[in-house]
Amino acid sequence: MNNKELLLNATIEEIITALKGGEISVEEMVRFFIERIKKNNLNTFVEIYEDEAIERAREADRKLATGNVHGTLFGIPFALKDNIAVKGHKLTCASRMLLDYTATYDSTVYKRIESEGGILIGRTNMDEFAMGSSTETSFYGNTLNPWDRSRVPGGSSGGSAAAVAAREVVFALGSDTGGSIRQPAALCGVTGLKPTYGRVSRYGLVAFASSLDQIGPICRSAEDAERVFTVINGFDERDTTSKEVEKYNLTDNTTRQFKVAVSNDLNDTHLNPDIKLNLLNLLNDIKADGNIVEEIDFDFSKYSVPVYQILSCSEASSNLARYDGIRYGYRAEKYDSLFDMYKKTRGEGFGEEVKRRILFGTYILMAKNSALYASSFKVARLIRNKLKETFTKYDILITPTTFNTAFKFGEKIDDPIQMHHSDALTSVCNLSGNPGLSIPAGFSRDGLPVGLQIITKRFDEKTMFRFAKYVQTKSDWHRALPEE
Repeated sequence: MNNKELLLNATIEEIITALKGGEISVEEMVRFFIERIKKNNLNTFVEIYEDEAIERAREADRKLATGNVHGTLFGIPFALKDNIAVKGHKLTCASRMLLDYTATYDSTVYKRIESEGGILIGRTNMDEFAMGSSTETSFYGNTLNPWDRSRVPGGSSGGSAAAVAAREVVFALGSDTGGSIRQPAALCGVTGLKPTYGRVSRYGLVAFASSLDQIGPICRSAEDAERVFTVINGFDERDTTSKEVEKYNLTDNTTRQFKVAVSNDLNDTHLNPDIKLNLLNLLNDIKADGNIVEEIDFDFSKYSVPVYQILSCSEASSNLARYDGIRYGYRAEKYDSLFDMYKKTRGEGFGEEVKRRILFGTYILMAKNSALYASSFKVARLIRNKLKETFTKYDILITPTTFNTAFKFGEKIDDPIQMHHSDALTSVCNLSGNPGLSIPAGFSRDGLPVGLQIITKRFDEKTMFRFAKYVQTKSDWHRALPEE
């Protein structure tokens, strides 16, 4: 395997082994990926930290020369979504509102990756304030899907997913409020994890909907995603939602028989037939290995979208109230009064989708609508209980990640109902707190990636990764590369 093949195809473990063996230097690797970012021109990054990354690579090479190699992610280039803080660097959430804001502290996830040797390449494009499913709402313009540049990469972590798919970094972090890691991972043909709520610190993540937001990795494979997850998970006293559970460590690769439940969403008339065919073929292979595969009646996806929109927009209305032009961020230049300044600052600083969600959330929070808000919590609890019941009988719940493959730019951006439907299958995990993992599961007839979503009980990422790694021994879909 030559150096290019290594960097395009190898796992994190294989790359670190090559570094230790002197097959390639960290600086060579960092320069390789930075050149790919520039050459591909997919608008995956909003800023590249070229000089800083090269200097850190040289430091790593000096450690290699002395045999001082430590860290689960030693020398591995990665990216962060533009809503995760790194001290001294811009943190804009792809919004005009925060264009000039510089983070004053480091996020916990960044510090944990840095301490294990990871090298930050830059920050990736996203939907503004993580509100969107296509990365079309970004102030910086559209990120292109590397499989078809006329199509969206998904969102809101579209920059991170497209960067990993195009092999511009080895892995990237995103945030997932209703599917914003898993949906773009599916549309870009990569692996994306939304961990159990509370298992990864949100300290340093700009809040959209605090009870739903979770940081997770987007990687080439389940093996890599598990490795990154071992680094970023764990209790953090600076995050009040962080759970004190045993820190996750790597599983072994031994397989066992699984009891697999299949959501009846597979029979939904809205499901793209190519997605259905790919998943049925995969399920037949799994069944042929002696695993128990049974379809169950789990139709909460039809309720998840309205409940998710009510709860997430309500929280967004509250969280984004802080952007008023007083303390930090954008401020309108011309105004007649304090109220006029507030109005113009928020009107000019936020994009249309963000304003739409703030307005809807504010409406829901009015006293006269309190019953609707309370009812949404009841439905979320029913979803949580249904999943809990499911996992008393099964190890795994499988659904499609999305109903459709990547859509064309402009196709849904002006239709909020259609756009919000992109979260139908993924937002269930955010409402329940369960972990969800999307892995590549084939391609449509027009060459677009298909995603399979794997769900397990809360805090059971071990079973999730065991199953995902088993599935990825049965195919090479996670190794497929877009044409350059």
